[in-house]
Amino acid sequence: MNDSKTTLDELPEALVAKNNPGFSFVWVVPLVALVIGVVLIYREYSSLGPGIDIVFRSAEGIKPKQTEIRYRDVAIGKVTNVEFSEDLTQVVVQAQLKKGMESLLSENTRFWVVRPRIGVSGATGIGTLLSGVYIAVDPGKGGRYSEDFVGLEEPPKILSDAKGRLFRLKAERLGSISLGSPVYYRQIQVGEVTGYRLAEDGSSVDMDVFIHAPHDQLVRNTTRFWNVSGVGMELSPDGLNVRFESLLSLFSGGVAFDTPRSLEADTIAEEGALFHLYESRKKSEERSGGLKLPYVLYFDDSVRGLSVGAAVEFRGIPVGKVLDITLSKRQDDQPVHIAVLIALEPDRVPFSKDVHYPVESEMDDEKRRKQFQKTLDKLVARGLRARLITGNLLTGQLVVDMDLEPAATQAAIDYSGKYPVLPTAPNSLSNITNSLVTLLSKLKRLPLEEMGEHLLKFSEGMDKLVNNPGVQQSAEALGQVLDELNELMVTLNQKAPGIMNDLGTLSTDARKMLVQVEKVFQVLEKSVSDQGSMGGELARTMRELNAAARAVKGVAEYLERHPESLLQGKSQ
Repeated sequence: MNDSKTTLDELPEALVAKNNPGFSFVWVVPLVALVIGVVLIYREYSSLGPGIDIVFRSAEGIKPKQTEIRYRDVAIGKVTNVEFSEDLTQVVVQAQLKKGMESLLSENTRFWVVRPRIGVSGATGIGTLLSGVYIAVDPGKGGRYSEDFVGLEEPPKILSDAKGRLFRLKAERLGSISLGSPVYYRQIQVGEVTGYRLAEDGSSVDMDVFIHAPHDQLVRNTTRFWNVSGVGMELSPDGLNVRFESLLSLFSGGVAFDTPRSLEADTIAEEGALFHLYESRKKSEERSGGLKLPYVLYFDDSVRGLSVGAAVEFRGIPVGKVLDITLSKRQDDQPVHIAVLIALEPDRVPFSKDVHYPVESEMDDEKRRKQFQKTLDKLVARGLRARLITGNLLTGQLVVDMDLEPAATQAAIDYSGKYPVLPTAPNSLSNITNSLVTLLSKLKRLPLEEMGEHLLKFSEGMDKLVNNPGVQQSAEALGQVLDELNELMVTLNQKAPGIMNDLGTLSTDARKMLVQVEKVFQVLEKSVSDQGSMGGELARTMRELNAAARAVKGVAEYLERHPESLLQGKSQ
């Protein structure tokens, strides 16, 4: 133990410096690194802009810290996190934008994922096969500032800064038209279809088309749009005519438009104007309107030759077509009458002075319906009636013709049923038939047999009068007098220069002529007198005519007292 203690005592002692030697250079490197880190962190956070949340249905291809946010293909931010929504049905992409990007954010800003896509209009986003997907942004126009957005599943067809105008189309069916389908003007693409949806009532399809500037000025209020999808074929005397707008429209569908020459006022259509999309160019040239209003017509005439699809015309101009033909129970004693359901198109009937047609861009369907109904009420009060007429003499096909009849009885549209009922008028053949039936019924009520007997007696009396010998003798005597007068005039013309010398002879001849005339008048007096043959016949004829008149009067008085005798005959 002593050895150990001695050993510890012999150990050397440490020398303690009394003065501080100063700062060590060892700390320079950590301090510099700390300053650089603080500067970098400050620069990083000072360059950060707003943070946004974008909701997508799927986060396919999106990676935090890698996927960029781009505007005009320039990176303006980056995805920081991807997480599920509270109900796990969607994903929320959180992104950090650079400073100064606040002006791009509003409630109208749109975000979508750019990835490789192959569509009817071509392939897009091919570059992302190497660089990876990114999120593109379209700032939109106006709107309030926002940092929460719902991303688009498909890229928008038209960006907010595109120059041009948007129009609406209404069609009965979509056909082969799809998003991005081209819009043509004289076979040159000037726009594209940007969207479509089913109408609220399910009766039609509404589409949005964008026409690029300056071609949007070609859209007028009288412009006609039609579907150019697929191939159109028409068989004519020249042969089979096959038409299609382009190879692209053949597979992807398309829309074309043109402005026909017409008498209507022609102005540039406003943005958002509504037009009807026709099935073909031929249909558009027929001026078939989009709005169709149903009405019912009741006919008592035969409708043989009238078929579904037949035209409804106003003075020869088509204004609608027949939708249905059926038998309907009547309200009066008759069993049935024929009900014809028609559809009138207000765009084809410019009756109103207050509304300019076509009104697709000026009034919605409800306002147009009310305006047309008001006008139709006035026209019916003025005598507008529907009738059946022959549209083709060879086939016997009937059409419904509407026209104003000032002599028509007062009538009004009946709105009590499912469809309004328009007043009708019988056709021309029915009018002629009814007139003939009325005439025959009146003739049947006349005493034709008695009238015939009296007419026979009258004719016999006239025959006796004409063939009476006394009358013939009187006529012969009168003829002789006329011959002598003619000879006298000839003599006077021939002997006019010496007429003064022959006065004596003239006096003698005059006396002879007077004697002859006196004899003629004596014969006529005897014939016409009551004792003469001619006078007796005239007297008898007058008495028979008087008796015939009394008989007719008696029959009329008897029919007035006993009208049933026309059906039952005269009672014994």
